[in-house]
Amino acid sequence: MGAIMKKLIIGLLSITALGQEAYLDAPYENLVHPVDNAKNIKSFNSVSNTKELISKVTSVKSQGSRGTCSIFSATAILEAMLIIKGYETKDVDLSEEWLEYLAMSTNGLKTTDGSYSYANFNAIKKYGMVSENTLPYISEDWSEGGFSSLKNERCSHLTGNYLKNCYLGHFDARLINSTLTALKDSEISGAQLVYDLIKEGKEFKKKVKFSNTSSQLYSTAEIKNYLSNGIPLTMGIDFFYGAWNHRKAAEYGIGRDASNWNEGIVGYPEYNSKDRTISRQHRAGHSVMIVGYDDNYVVTTNVLMNDGTYKEFNYKGVYFFKNSWGTSSFGATTKIGNEYYPGYGIITQKYANEMGSFYVLPVE
Repeated sequence: MGAIMKKLIIGLLSITALGQEAYLDAPYENLVHPVDNAKNIKSFNSVSNTKELISKVTSVKSQGSRGTCSIFSATAILEAMLIIKGYETKDVDLSEEWLEYLAMSTNGLKTTDGSYSYANFNAIKKYGMVSENTLPYISEDWSEGGFSSLKNERCSHLTGNYLKNCYLGHFDARLINSTLTALKDSEISGAQLVYDLIKEGKEFKKKVKFSNTSSQLYSTAEIKNYLSNGIPLTMGIDFFYGAWNHRKAAEYGIGRDASNWNEGIVGYPEYNSKDRTISRQHRAGHSVMIVGYDDNYVVTTNVLMNDGTYKEFNYKGVYFFKNSWGTSSFGATTKIGNEYYPGYGIITQKYANEMGSFYVLPVE
């Protein structure tokens, strides 16, 4: 008990040092959880070649102080698939800023952050993608206040929900629905840039082809089949602060394990735990890119229960994932095999399968 308390106290004391970049999506609705049928199929290896897949993935990035994790996971899987299919090399760097604008502006006039894989994939297929050099990511959430000349330039002419939307997408939402001719002649701030972005997106669409295969995966057999064949996936999941050892776990009185946070280990929100009870009162979602699995890997967690006691749990079977919270905080010392992968994470299959939804991006 002393060791458990020591780790949790360290977590409480470390709240200002850990997880400052760990921003989240709004809660996801209508997640489709996979049927766990892979254990009935003997042909699957118990461990996928995670390191081989990671070797074809671009570097870990940080979403900063914006709720854009699903944007980052969608961009990450697109970059990976372009590398795997031979369209690009590992130095490919695509624009999360562009995809966030599309997510905020092409699926209704959104006034809160957050998207999900299926919508992001559809936006990529419809509008194409642009490079990070063309439109670099802005890590600040403009809706949090403060002044910047670009924020004023892009959004000050708007009011109401259009203004709220501009703070999220960083452009006037009406621009994406304008014709190229109208954009070229427009005096609205950002119109000329959006004109160039749409043209670059059209060139991307000419080059990259997508199949009509469904993105949604419905079983763990499908999940492991793709991962075994070196194809990454995205996963959106209901967020539980204690399972992730998130900075707010300490704030909410759930308990936090600083060591597991540093090692990128994500447990499970046990029944009758503070985590399962309290996290549901502060709903959020998170999205990551899944790069492998290990059915034999055991995760051990110490969970604060509703009765005030701590209980140890062991979970066999994990997925490995690429996160979007940078490399110096969450997962700073994540270890897969005998190598370190800063910014990556390890999540129990129990949590992921029960509360996550998995997607594949069908690049031909």
